Amino acid sequence: MNLNLETFNRKEVLQYLRWTGSEIPPEVDALIDDCMAETLRVSEPRFIYRILPIDWEAHTPELAFVGQDIPNMLADSDRVVLLAATLGGGLELAIRRAQVRDMSRAVVLDCCGSAAIEAVCDAAEREIQSAVGEGVYLTDRFSPGYGDLPILLQDDFVRLVDAPRRIGLTVTSTHILTPRKSVTAIIGLANKPQTKRFRGCAYCSMFETCAFRKAGKTCGRE
Repeated sequence: MNLNLETFNRKEVLQYLRWTGSEIPPEVDALIDDCMAETLRVSEPRFIYRILPIDWEAHTPELAFVGQDIPNMLADSDRVVLLAATLGGGLELAIRRAQVRDMSRAVVLDCCGSAAIEAVCDAAEREIQSAVGEGVYLTDRFSPGYGDLPILLQDDFVRLVDAPRRIGLTVTSTHILTPRKSVTAIIGLANKPQTKRFRGCAYCSMFETCAFRKAGKTCGRE
């Protein structure tokens, strides 16, 4: 599904830039605005999803949900959503061009892409919620490579949703999504409200390098 992404969260861009609360210089402020505009201009946001029944004894869906994080998250769910989303290759090309001319711009564009793909996933969740209707509750999003869910599941994931053909999303030999500003995620569908289980620093992909955490702060994603 194509998505008309009109904006994304500027605060998240600052978080990805590891801006810890000091005043933003006017030239940096202007650069962020310009890069956000370019991100919206060159991106081609798309997402697809597939809903499958869960039958643990029959090993359904066709993904090896090893470890405990996913079974715990899906404990109240009888169906699972496999979501794949991408910004397309335009932003990746813009970042590469900027790396040759202006590394600061390249870094900001990269952070804009990270915030923008999160906005695409949020929009996809709203679409999924609308499709499944009231009385069905979505769990967290949980991606291969998080917690104890191995990243090598990316290969089977993109195959199950037919991502290469439908949205141009593929996986490298090292299980990295390409275009790079892309996400795959598992979401459970439950019949009762779900506690957000996977929030906070321990489940964040920036845990090791986060400037907020090192300063004894959080980014607000609790």
